[in-house]
Amino acid sequence: MNDTTAALAILVGLIARLAVPIGITALAVLALRHLDARWQAEAMIVPPKVEKPRCWKAMTCPPSKRKVCRGYKSTLPCWQVFRLPTGYLSEKCIGCKVFAEAPLPART
Repeated sequence: MNDTTAALAILVGLIARLAVPIGITALAVLALRHLDARWQAEAMIVPPKVEKPRCWKAMTCPPSKRKVCRGYKSTLPCWQVFRLPTGYLSEKCIGCKVFAEAPLPART
């Protein structure tokens, strides 16, 4: 083997061991930057204002009960307020008319 062949073999080895992984990493960085820019643009979109469902009307709660109700006082929908500690919805909320008829957030 002569010197040029050995130098060429070393150069090809360096390209295979260094340049290819660096190129793949650079492509991954570009793809992730593009994805991050898209997510940031989505985060800037202000969701439309949706009126809070009035569960106290559907459940015909008297004003005295409303004053102590966490769902009435909160800005969140009632089923979010009454979530179980595990994060699951309460059984009474799943079967409730207010939860079933609540508007879904619009996808853009």
